[in-house]
Amino acid sequence: MLKKTTLFILLCLFSQLFGITINSGEQEGTCKPIIEFYADNLVSAEIAGQGYAGVADIGDISFSNLNPASFDVQDDAQIYYEFGSKNNTNIFSDIDNADYEIERYRSGVAVAFAYKLSEFLQAGLIFTQKNSYAVDLGEVSNYDNYGVIIESFSLYEKRYIHSVNLPFSYIHGKFRFGLGLNLDLYHSEIRNVYMQQNGYWAGYSGELDFVLFRPKLGAIYSPLQNLSLGLSFILPTEKKLTTECNWGDLEHNKNKFPMEILVGTKYSIPNIPFSVLLDFSHKHYSDMPEFVDSNDFRFGLEYALLEKLHIRTGMFTSFDIRDTDYTTSDGQGNEFDYWPDSNTFEDRKFLTCGLSYLWKRTKFNLAVLDNSLLTDSDLKQTYVKLGFTIQLAHQ
Repeated sequence: MLKKTTLFILLCLFSQLFGITINSGEQEGTCKPIIEFYADNLVSAEIAGQGYAGVADIGDISFSNLNPASFDVQDDAQIYYEFGSKNNTNIFSDIDNADYEIERYRSGVAVAFAYKLSEFLQAGLIFTQKNSYAVDLGEVSNYDNYGVIIESFSLYEKRYIHSVNLPFSYIHGKFRFGLGLNLDLYHSEIRNVYMQQNGYWAGYSGELDFVLFRPKLGAIYSPLQNLSLGLSFILPTEKKLTTECNWGDLEHNKNKFPMEILVGTKYSIPNIPFSVLLDFSHKHYSDMPEFVDSNDFRFGLEYALLEKLHIRTGMFTSFDIRDTDYTTSDGQGNEFDYWPDSNTFEDRKFLTCGLSYLWKRTKFNLAVLDNSLLTDSDLKQTYVKLGFTIQLAHQ
């Protein structure tokens, strides 16, 4: 055991001195949408309450997360803050020895400022913790010839995406045009093992940090006073990533970050303070062979119970994006299912509810999202979000 440890230490020192780089032959795993259904922090407390539908709606600076044309500064400037939390849950809990716990690592926060530059042009700056998770992957052990554990390795992975977005909204007649200059700051950590030639596991850890520029285009058209149509669009991109490990660098093939399209409508009933929203979301994940496209629907209702009190509800889908027909080979002609069969990865449907209360120049938003009632799955998810918007005006 001491001899093996000494050799491993020497290998690590050698790799650091001579800069060993190993090609993984695949994309970097923490940047794939494997558990995107949990990682997305669903930023915007107001939109979250109405079924996360709002691409054709007009609201505070947090609406720019869906559509940069959607945000509106009522007076001269605007301050926004939001905090969100989500529950821990388990995936693959119905598979022997594969009960992985997902934890609420860096739950959603948003801080923003927006300013009205002119009657027709508005700009903002918003920082969000828009995507995060941590997964406990259990542990593996090395055994001696008598079945006694020699050493054990705890496995995990973590990821968060911080977003810094500079949205612009321009109003021209019945049209609103938006541009979001968005920088996504990725950070991930992984602790895992690899098989040595002698059949023993060896542990390694690594970190990945990079910045991805993903501008978003958006538009809203209002042919009638009580009807609006919205669209937002993100172009696909690719990036070659390298994980810095304790023994050197692990190079990956180019990761694909897919095209995203969001279309929707909002209709307000004349003479009644009641609105209906419907969105369709498409993410082109099928460019990655083990996934299918994400096609989800969002439906929301909003009612002004009082002038200062609005209530809302809705639902949205989060369909399974795994290609369950995809197989992989062991290199010896044997094929295996890439994805294990598990009930925890079934399609999810969320119910949402929320409210807004206006006090002077401050609006408070509260939202709860849960999939327990509409989803027949072992995986239960609950989000709670609280935010407030302060309108500022020159004296």
